[in-house]
Amino acid sequence: MRVERLELRNFRNYQYQSIEFGEGINILFGENAQGKTNVLEALYITATGKSQRTNNYQDMIRKGAEGFEISLGAYIRDMNCRIDIRYYREKGKYAEINGIRRNRLSDILGTLNMIFFSPETLDTVKGSPLQRRRFIDVLLCQVSKSYLYSLQQYNQLVKNKSHALKRGRTDKKYDDIIPIWNANISRHGGRIAYIRDRTIRRLDSFMKEEMRRISNGTEESELIYKTFAESCAEADEAYYVDSLEMKLKEGINREKELGQCLFGPHRDDIEILLNGMNSRQYCSQGQQRSLALALVLSELRWIDEIKGDRPVLLLDDVMSELDCGRQEYLMKGLRNIQTIITTTDDQKLCQGEFLTASKYRVVSGTVTRIV
Repeated sequence: MRVERLELRNFRNYQYQSIEFGEGINILFGENAQGKTNVLEALYITATGKSQRTNNYQDMIRKGAEGFEISLGAYIRDMNCRIDIRYYREKGKYAEINGIRRNRLSDILGTLNMIFFSPETLDTVKGSPLQRRRFIDVLLCQVSKSYLYSLQQYNQLVKNKSHALKRGRTDKKYDDIIPIWNANISRHGGRIAYIRDRTIRRLDSFMKEEMRRISNGTEESELIYKTFAESCAEADEAYYVDSLEMKLKEGINREKELGQCLFGPHRDDIEILLNGMNSRQYCSQGQQRSLALALVLSELRWIDEIKGDRPVLLLDDVMSELDCGRQEYLMKGLRNIQTIITTTDDQKLCQGEFLTASKYRVVSGTVTRIV
């Protein structure tokens, strides 16, 4: 896919802005707090319906305005596509895909595929299990509507059950309905775990290759999915459904005692190992950056394999986090992939693939194409 044109109205610090992007590398440069990241945020919203910075759409309205609009023109698998996102305080938010209104922003998932890489991406490597679950969910929701549906259903079921477990301490009427919820939690939770496991296994194979190349064969990475069931390469979806159902039956008294949902993919984690050691505890910052870089490149390869179309990569001020060797390796991996980069110093990006990049100066909410 290829992003061709982005229009912003009253979004963040932009009153109105239209940007036409080049096919290869696009560099947005300027001082801090001028609006570079806001452009990437708007692009990401057109792909996922969500901001990587906030869950509150009101935060993104330009001061003094009642709402904002984002319009994106893209070229996807030999077809022109247009995505429009609108949000107004009194009307709420909705999207249009090629002029057809969609009341749920989640309906746009799968239309465009974008990967966001920022210094915060390191949190996938060194942060909490919640951040790693978010990473795999965002990736899978972009390519699978059925995964998105199961995830939405599962999250609502767990929310309802959590409420029932707390109320059930004094009101026994919930004892009859919890087993019904558990049956549906097992169905959707088992499916989520099955898809995550298969995806992480494939990402692991890609990531091993990338880490060997980055480290010149001196370092070996490994991704391990940690869930409620023993991981098994030959297991089918029913294995995970049955395993979760058994865990829930065995642990119901413990859940009632604590008033919490203790079993299911909302408790999962992904271990990221380097040379057999947990990357959160035993890796240097440089090694963690290499792992994050390898993971992003693996995502690109995985989406291309699944969708048959390369995603767009959004790089938010990551070049300052990477040394020259890692920068060079990243650029080699981005050939034939449209990339949009923000930076405060475009002079450092003047070699190799950067020589033919499209460049844009960003000053106080105004974007001007330079070359």
